[in-house]
Amino acid sequence: MTESSRQSDPVEGGRPLRRDAALNRERILHAAREVFGQQGLGVTLDGVARHAGVGVGTVYRRFPTKEALIQALFAQDLRIRQEAADRALAHPDPWQGLVDFLVEMAADLAENRGLYEVLMLGAHTSAPIDSARDGMLPLLQALIRRAQESGDLRPEVAPADIPVIQHMVYAAARFTHGQQPDTWRRYLEILLNGLRRRPDDRPLVTPSLSDEMVEQAMGINRAE
Repeated sequence: MTESSRQSDPVEGGRPLRRDAALNRERILHAAREVFGQQGLGVTLDGVARHAGVGVGTVYRRFPTKEALIQALFAQDLRIRQEAADRALAHPDPWQGLVDFLVEMAADLAENRGLYEVLMLGAHTSAPIDSARDGMLPLLQALIRRAQESGDLRPEVAPADIPVIQHMVYAAARFTHGQQPDTWRRYLEILLNGLRRRPDDRPLVTPSLSDEMVEQAMGINRAE
């Protein structure tokens, strides 16, 4: 057993789960990751139970609502995105760090429809997911500032541009999925070429969206 698996042993009511209950929980999470990744978050808990090969009552005992299952499944994914941003900030080449981060995130979103809906649409929310999503903004700001200060990234690029770019890449991934699933990488390369600063760049004349406008487009509603 790895250190990470010891740290993540499932508990319920403050006590470790029995082995059979823990195995059922992991089976449900694995099945949910597959069906949510392939079909999105519209899949019901009954559908997750069928894919996991367990009774729906077993699913409800571990996860009384679909929101509870989504939170358990995707809060960790969002923390992984934060870790990817930390690695990018530690990269000695600011531009390559930013590129690595954008490519890794695009790959995750292209291959996981459920993660895309949680991260980019804001339809399903919870305190841990909101906290993880909010924690990405200062990291993204630092990545952009670092790449601009090195002279590699166009000065007009704003943090609010990145979610829009990720939406564009995801749309390309869905559009070409039935023909050539990795074609989205081509379009991300084109976008990255456009983000790179060059001596003969013409200034961008259309302003970026504000952070608030991006959140509204994503369906993220901030409590007053």
